[in-house]
Amino acid sequence: MSEIVETDVLIIGGGLAGLALTARLASTGTRAVCVDAGPMPSAETASREQRTTAILMPGIETLTKAGAWPLIGPDAQALRGMQILDCGGATPVPRDEAMFDAAEIGGEAFGWNVENGKARLAMAQRIETLADARFLPETTLQSHVTREDGVFATLSDGASVRAKLLVGADGRGSAVRANAGIGLRKWGYAQKALACRVHHTRPHEGVSIEMHHVGGPLTFAPLQGGVSGLVWMNADGEADRLAALDDTAFLDELNSRSNGVYGEITHAAPRALWPATTQVATDLIARRTALVAEAAHAFPPIGAQGFNLSLRDIEALAQLCEGAEDAGADSLLATYKRRRTPDILARTAGVDLLNRSVRTTLRPVRDLRRLGLSVLGRTPPLRKLAMTLGMGRS
Repeated sequence: MSEIVETDVLIIGGGLAGLALTARLASTGTRAVCVDAGPMPSAETASREQRTTAILMPGIETLTKAGAWPLIGPDAQALRGMQILDCGGATPVPRDEAMFDAAEIGGEAFGWNVENGKARLAMAQRIETLADARFLPETTLQSHVTREDGVFATLSDGASVRAKLLVGADGRGSAVRANAGIGLRKWGYAQKALACRVHHTRPHEGVSIEMHHVGGPLTFAPLQGGVSGLVWMNADGEADRLAALDDTAFLDELNSRSNGVYGEITHAAPRALWPATTQVATDLIARRTALVAEAAHAFPPIGAQGFNLSLRDIEALAQLCEGAEDAGADSLLATYKRRRTPDILARTAGVDLLNRSVRTTLRPVRDLRRLGLSVLGRTPPLRKLAMTLGMGRS
């Protein structure tokens, strides 16, 4: 007879968000099972991941509640400052800037930069210690039925799962979202994002730099050991050209575009490339179903907003499930939707507007953006407000 697994929440998708939700739920007594089609995270898989993520302080609080942060923290780099450079003039030379220092709003750091692969490995290790959590890699959801009293699912390994709530944390192409009949609004920018880790001669001192070039931003996120995570957005053709260059030619292009902000860039790891798109689910819930993270919302990697928005989904849902008799009750899901929808729509609109203003070739728009950045950088009350809102605090 196949195994029957009883749980409160069945989570589909074992990326950063799915594992974070699993650990967060189980750490406060809500039983959670997470399934993912990929292999168990390991040091080898972590080393191949080129993406990095800035986790801001509210997200650190969520990961601390999940018991995962003590495992992630030793490999993380404090993000003490963020510098935005406007490079939208006739030449790609910085012509204005705004500097945001965490000390100005009373903190040591805005958050911490982590390598995605190492963070995911740490979360999987945390889940192994939790009695109320299970992570099932190399497993998929084969079928499921949502009824008034629960969710009944069959997994690819033959196991059956009975849960109160099904959560889609299965990314942009979410099968959970599609199977629930939830629609999707999606649009692109004819852009791609290129990511890799780079070595440079000038210490980053815990400061992230975002350079707003015509075509898209060039962002350096500090990591441990004098290394930074690079995300470079360009129009499709230019991004493809950069990705195809040999290492020497790529470094030449990158050093030219970065204008020596970190000295000379001496080495770049293998590059990853993906399309820059925005998408928003038309709803966050269906019967006994909730969407989190990129199953619900996704946008270009600008301003450290993407995963931090996902962590706010996770925290909101975990708080509602904690101590709840029925984690999939209609009233609970309605509250989740009410709490999360305004934040998701506002952040999506903000990132969309910023990306359009950065990539535009229209000089008046670029000059207006420069003016706004100049005013922001030179007005302490506005600067403090921007920092507070940027971290997701009201």
